[in-house]
Amino acid sequence: MDDVTSSTGPDATGDRRTVRRERTRSRILEAARELFYARGYARTTMDDIAARADVARRTLFNHFPAKQAMLAAWRADRYTQLSALPSGPASDDDGAPVPAADLLRRQYALLGELSEADVPLTVVLMQGRMAEVTDSQELFPGYEPLQKTVRLGQDRGEFSTAVSAQTVTEVLASCFADTVSRWVLPQVNRQPAPFELGPALAAKLELILNGLEQ
Repeated sequence: MDDVTSSTGPDATGDRRTVRRERTRSRILEAARELFYARGYARTTMDDIAARADVARRTLFNHFPAKQAMLAAWRADRYTQLSALPSGPASDDDGAPVPAADLLRRQYALLGELSEADVPLTVVLMQGRMAEVTDSQELFPGYEPLQKTVRLGQDRGEFSTAVSAQTVTEVLASCFADTVSRWVLPQVNRQPAPFELGPALAAKLELILNGLEQ
């Protein structure tokens, strides 16, 4: 009897509402992603997205008040995945701290993998950034995790402190954004990628590390 009550009580009702809300949110994001990729970010309206997702306009705005909020949701997802990588106390199997340079390599590699794993979304994010970004840090979802790693390397004496962690991170961010943009731009027109993203990012990171390491 108690089991029946617990499965139909207020908590269960709240859980069902949460599940429905998340499903609706996911459906909206998928509809937006498809439309942005097919039509272009600027040419897609909120009404278009509501129609594709089969939700009321009011429902759409309850979840996302503007297209920028959808970009923010996708950026936040990539940021979360990047932040989940070991940092700070991370260590190798023998217990020794992982060098900050290796942490940066892992972070850069993951960002490249995320870009390659969903090219349509990468195209959408690039188009959206060009149209909507008002904060320079929004250009790069990994800004804060990378800055944390650079500071870690400087605190350990592995990286030079001649240049601030903020400036180094700006260089890393700019390098990544430029490389991904040149890699994905032809794909906006459904042309092949002009080069392999992972190796290009890795090579450029090594150049930066050569100037950064003590």
